[in-house]
Amino acid sequence: MRGQDQKDIQIRPVQLSDAEALINILAPYITQATVNFDDSVPALKDFQAKITRITAAYPFLVALAQGTPVGYCYADRFRGQTAYDWAVETTIYLDAHWQGRGIGRRLYQALEEALKRQHVLKLYACISAAHSQSVAFHHQLGYQETARFRNVGYKMGEWLDILWMEKQLGPLPEKPQPFLPCKSLDLSEKTR
Repeated sequence: MRGQDQKDIQIRPVQLSDAEALINILAPYITQATVNFDDSVPALKDFQAKITRITAAYPFLVALAQGTPVGYCYADRFRGQTAYDWAVETTIYLDAHWQGRGIGRRLYQALEEALKRQHVLKLYACISAAHSQSVAFHHQLGYQETARFRNVGYKMGEWLDILWMEKQLGPLPEKPQPFLPCKSLDLSEKTR
């Protein structure tokens, strides 16, 4: 699998049957690192409920190598009020063995294309400042640091900063087009 070519990676919308594999990708970020501030790995039913909730309105994409999930990303509501409909929070996780091969970039590019079709204009990523690899990855994709909260989280014996990073997908119109929930779009053709 290490030698697998980038072109052999398929990106498609998530399926509930992916949940267990995606939890396995996420787990080391929770149990062995200060990347994710959760204190326990989510149960399968909870992760499936999360997939169902997110995909009702936003894209949730999976990268596959030979049919096996090796990474995923999604967008979720930024805040609760409708005034924020044109802004989302983005999240991405890759299996550690598949990092550095351009899969994260491809996932985020597919996510951004879907979000543009939804008329989303602003992307926000909340990142542990200790995870310099993620910070650099987001910078390379055009995200800019907009806020730093110092010593806001405590995990694995240390106080941690978080960064909020922002990316704008296009010019801000005087009046934005209405937000289109993901369910109203066919993402299967746009993510290949």
